[in-house]
Amino acid sequence: MKRSLLSIALLMFAVPFLPVACSSKKPNPPVTASNQDAASQYYTPPEPDSGVAAVASDDAGAEGGFTTSPTSTLGTPSLSVDGGGTAQTPTSPEGNDQAIDAAITAAAAKLAPKMDREGQPGRATLKEGEHFGMLVTMSPGRCYTIIGFSPAGNVTQLDLKLMAPPLYNIESGRSGANEKNQPVIAKGASAMCPVLPLPVAYKIDAAATKGSGRIGVQVFSRNK
Repeated sequence: MKRSLLSIALLMFAVPFLPVACSSKKPNPPVTASNQDAASQYYTPPEPDSGVAAVASDDAGAEGGFTTSPTSTLGTPSLSVDGGGTAQTPTSPEGNDQAIDAAITAAAAKLAPKMDREGQPGRATLKEGEHFGMLVTMSPGRCYTIIGFSPAGNVTQLDLKLMAPPLYNIESGRSGANEKNQPVIAKGASAMCPVLPLPVAYKIDAAATKGSGRIGVQVFSRNK
């Protein structure tokens, strides 16, 4: 009997505290959409740029017969075009020198027969009125011919003079007035054959009397 009364008393004592224990966990507050979330419902981000506007695709280039690429900021050399539509590039000094050597070699068969080249050729780019000088040593027992040349479109009147030492102010030979762009000193049978017993250094003076451009001078020699 005492146990029943004790149990009833404990139960009656714990009942007032049961709601408090159950309600100690507060309910979560209601969720409301923020402004950013609400805006996202009506806004769609743009798709990434495909790049087609900047660079054409390989397929498009293949159909047109060429390959496209991004535009470069680097310049390209410009070429002039003649009447026939052929691109022309400026002639380099090296290209002119090859033409000069070929022309002088061809002329030497007639102007300096049975002669060999003596030393290296003289080369220069002259404006009208300018001069180019080079030294040539003439030895006893040898005969000499000097040939100059300037390609078409360069010096149209090239004059050669051979000046004697020691001050190189005395003229020992000169080219003809009508030889234009291919002057010659002592051609053919009139080759110069020094009579002094010692080698002597002479000066060749090449003058661009008319026109301007690349010129070349070559000395030829043979045994006397």
